[in-house]
Amino acid sequence: MEKVFVFLVSLFLVFSLVCMLPSFGQPVNQSSETDIKSEMKFLKKDVKDLKERLAEEENKTRNNNALSSGISDLEVSGGISGGYFYASNPGKETSDNKFLLSNFLVEISSEKKGRPLGFVAAFGETSTPSLFDAPEINSNYDIEYASLSLKPVSDLTLKAGLLMPAAGYEDTYTFNNRNIVTGALASQQPYNAYGARVIYSVSGIDLLAGYYKSRLDDQEYCTAGKCPDDSWELGLGGTASGLDFHVFNYHLNGMRNLTGVVIEHTIKNIHLAFNVDYWKWNSSMRNTYGGRSSIGAAFYLSPRFGKISVPLRIEYIDQGRSRIYTESTAAKHIYAATLTPTYNFSEHAYARVGGAYISADRAFQDKSGNVKDGRIYLSAELGLLF
Repeated sequence: MEKVFVFLVSLFLVFSLVCMLPSFGQPVNQSSETDIKSEMKFLKKDVKDLKERLAEEENKTRNNNALSSGISDLEVSGGISGGYFYASNPGKETSDNKFLLSNFLVEISSEKKGRPLGFVAAFGETSTPSLFDAPEINSNYDIEYASLSLKPVSDLTLKAGLLMPAAGYEDTYTFNNRNIVTGALASQQPYNAYGARVIYSVSGIDLLAGYYKSRLDDQEYCTAGKCPDDSWELGLGGTASGLDFHVFNYHLNGMRNLTGVVIEHTIKNIHLAFNVDYWKWNSSMRNTYGGRSSIGAAFYLSPRFGKISVPLRIEYIDQGRSRIYTESTAAKHIYAATLTPTYNFSEHAYARVGGAYISADRAFQDKSGNVKDGRIYLSAELGLLF
C-alpha cells in the first residue's frame, strides 16, 4: 500500500505541473511566429544600415586625414619689395624716375622628401629694371612659374611646366639678389620658359638637360624681325674644393647661343661670386650683325658686418660689333659698377640704397634725344621675404 500511495502522489504532481503550461496540447500561435520573423528582418536591416554608416564615417575620416596631410605638406613662400628708381639719360620723352613695386611673388609648393611627385607654382610680377633700362611700371600680374616634378628614383628628377632658367648668377626676382638693379651681364640671361627638364645627381654633382618650346615673354630675344622657335640647355653644377660652381649652355635655335660659368665662395663674412658669359650669334644671323660674339664678366663682393652688408658688383663686357647687349655699334666695350649698402632687420626683411654707373659709347639718350655715353642709376628699396 505504501508503494501504491507514493506512485499516486508522484503521478498527481507530474499531472499538475503539465497543466500549468498554457500551450501544452495547443497548436502554435501563427501570428506570434510571424511577428518574430518580422522583428528579425528589421533587426538585420538595422545592423546592415549601421555597418554602412560606420564604413561611410571611416571613409570620411580617411579622406579628411589625407586632405589634412596634403595641406600640412604645402609650403608658402615669396616676397615683396618696392621703392624709388632714378636713371639718368632715360631716352627721348621718357621719365627718368618712378616709384615701383619692384617684386611681388607668392609661391606655393609641395615637394616632401621621400615622395615621388611634387609641384611648385608662383603668382606675381617683377618690375626691376636692368642698368640698360629706364624704370617702368609692370602691372601684369600672372603665373610666373609652375611645374610638376617626378622622382622615379632617388637620383633622377623630371620637371615639366613653366620653368625658371638654370643659367646665370643673378635671380629674376631681385629681392633674392644682393643688388637692387639687375646688372648689365644679367640683362641678357634667359627668363622663364615652357618645357621640360631632367636632373641627374651623382656624387654631389647635378647634371641637367632641358628643352623649351615657348617663352613666358614671347618677345624675349626677338630681333631683326625674328624670334627663336625653341631652345634647349645643358648644365653641370656642384661643389669642388670648397667652391660652388655651375657651368651652363643655353641655345636659342636659329638665333644665338650662351655658354657661361658661375663660381661662388664664402670666406668668413665675405661672399664672393664670379660670372662669365660668352654669347655667339647663329650662322643665320651673320648678315644682320657685324660681329658674331661677345664675352663679359661680373665680379660680386659682399662683406657683411652684423646687420649691415655692402655688396659691390663690377662688370666688363667686350661686345665688339655684335650688339648683343645694346644696339649701339659704337659700344664695343661696356663697363659698370654698382654699390648697394643694405641694412638687414632680419634674414627676411631689409632696407637698402643703390648707386650704379654704366659706360657704353652712344648707348643712351637724354630726354631731348641727345646721344650719351653713360648712365647713373640711383635706387632705394624696402623688401620683405616670407
